[in-house]
Amino acid sequence: MANASPITLCLGYPALYQDRFIARLREIDPRIEVTLLPVDPDSDWASDTSHLPHDEPPAWAQSQADARRTALAGAEALITLSTPKALMDVAPRLKWIQSLGAGVEQFVAAGARRDRVVVTNASGVSSASMSEFVIGRLLQIWKRFPEADGHQRDRAYVRTYGRTFGGSVLGIVGMGGIGQAVATRARALGLTVLGLKRTPTAIDTEAPAGAHELFGPTQLHEMLARCDAVVVAAPASPETHHMIDAAALRAMKPGAVLVNVARGSLVDTKALISSLNEKHLGAAVLDVFEEEPLPSSDPLWATENVFISAHSSVSVDRYMDDIFDLFEENVRRYVQGEPLRNEVDMEALGFA
Repeated sequence: MANASPITLCLGYPALYQDRFIARLREIDPRIEVTLLPVDPDSDWASDTSHLPHDEPPAWAQSQADARRTALAGAEALITLSTPKALMDVAPRLKWIQSLGAGVEQFVAAGARRDRVVVTNASGVSSASMSEFVIGRLLQIWKRFPEADGHQRDRAYVRTYGRTFGGSVLGIVGMGGIGQAVATRARALGLTVLGLKRTPTAIDTEAPAGAHELFGPTQLHEMLARCDAVVVAAPASPETHHMIDAAALRAMKPGAVLVNVARGSLVDTKALISSLNEKHLGAAVLDVFEEEPLPSSDPLWATENVFISAHSSVSVDRYMDDIFDLFEENVRRYVQGEPLRNEVDMEALGFA
C-alpha cells in the first residue's frame, strides 16, 4: 500500500462505543485506528447542550481529562454531537468532522476552519421520524386531542370537533431532508405545501417530496400569509437568526400554528410569546429553544397553547444504527479519497 500512515478515527459519542461498530470500521482498511472519548461512569453526558461548545474536559468527563486530551490530539476524523471549545487547538490533526445531527453551528463556534476541516452532517438520517413528529403534533392540535382527553379525565361527554386536515396550507421553512420528509407526508394527507429555500429553482410540483410552490428568503412574509401552519426546518446560521421575528409572526394568518424542529435561534421567543398572548398565533409546537435545557422559570412553560418537548422530535430507537451506516460509508469514501456524503457548504450557510 502506497500510504501506510494510520488513519485515526475518534468516536466522540458514547452510544457508539460498541464492539460491533468498532469492528466494522477496522474492517474497512488496515490503516484505521479507532479511539474513544471517554466519559465519567454514570455521568449524564446525554444532556449536554450540543449547539454550544463545551470546556474540555466537560463536566461529565472530569476524571477522563488525560485520555480525552490524547484522543483528540491524535484524531484525524471525529464523529460527535458536541465539541470542545478551541477545537483546532485541542485537535490539531483534525481533517474531517461527522456530526451526529443536522446542525453544525457548534463546530463553527468552536473554531473549526473551512480551509482545514471538512464537515459532514446527518441530514436525512432523522428526517422520517422528525416528520412523523411534526404531523403528529399538527393532528393533535387540529383534531383537538388534548381537549378531548381533558373531558375524558373530567368524565364530561363534550364534543370536540376538529379541523379537516386535507385542504389546509402548510409552509415549510427549509426544504432540506426534514422539510422534504414533512412535505411527503403532508401531501399524502391532502395538504398544499409551500416551501422556502435559500435558492429556489424550478420544481416538479408532482414530486411527493417537493412543495407545490417555492419561495426565496425575501418572500418569507408572502409565504407565511398563506399558511395555516408553518414548520421551521432550516439550519442555524447568521442569516437565519430570528428569521421568525415579530414582523414574520404578524404576517402569519390569525390562528395559524408554528412548529419549530430546527434550532431555537431561528425564532424570536419574546415575539412568539407576545403573539400567543395576543391570540394572533393559534399555537406553537417547540422542540428546540434559544436556551437549552429550557429553564423552569422560562415564561414559555406558562404560555397558553404552547406544546413543549425537550429536543426530542427525532426517534432514537434506530438512530445510532442509521447514523453509523452513514459514517461507515463516509469512512470508505474518505480512505479512497472520494467526495463525502452530506458535506456542508459552510460558506453558503454564512459561516466565515
